Amino acid sequence: MKKSLIAGVFVASSAFVGAANAFDGTINFTGTITGASCNVTADGGTATPVDLGTVSSKALSTIGETASRAPLQIVLSACPAALTSAVVKFDGKSDAADSTLLALTTGGATGVAVGLYEEDGNTKIPLGSDSISKPLVADAETEFNFVAKYVATGPVVEGAANAVAQFTVVYN
Repeated sequence: MKKSLIAGVFVASSAFVGAANAFDGTINFTGTITGASCNVTADGGTATPVDLGTVSSKALSTIGETASRAPLQIVLSACPAALTSAVVKFDGKSDAADSTLLALTTGGATGVAVGLYEEDGNTKIPLGSDSISKPLVADAETEFNFVAKYVATGPVVEGAANAVAQFTVVYN
């Protein structure tokens, strides 16, 4: 009797398994693959060093405080007429305390990250997000000017404060 009761409960409960796997919707991915792009340079090259200099840990004593200010320029040239605008996205390892910031490489300073900003130095560009869009003009250069700054994310421990970011130009 117990065995048939257990088997009956098992069979009855398995009837609800399908409800957990219900069909909820469809996602259609669309896009275009193009061979057209602009020539891209970052501060005159493709692997660009940006020197944030030497900063006192006292300058970063409060979480969110920034120090140093280094310019970074990405230039688009020889853009095909079919491309009308572009944005820049920065990617890299995000900081554990603030995922919008770029983490420092291991083995150096802690409690600090690198923030990327628009040219005004105040408008932060979170990692993985678009910069301000700029129009492209065929046969002309389009300059994207950015600022990098150290940002305090916790108690600062001194050491090398290096980070690595990749950038992608997205055409609209």
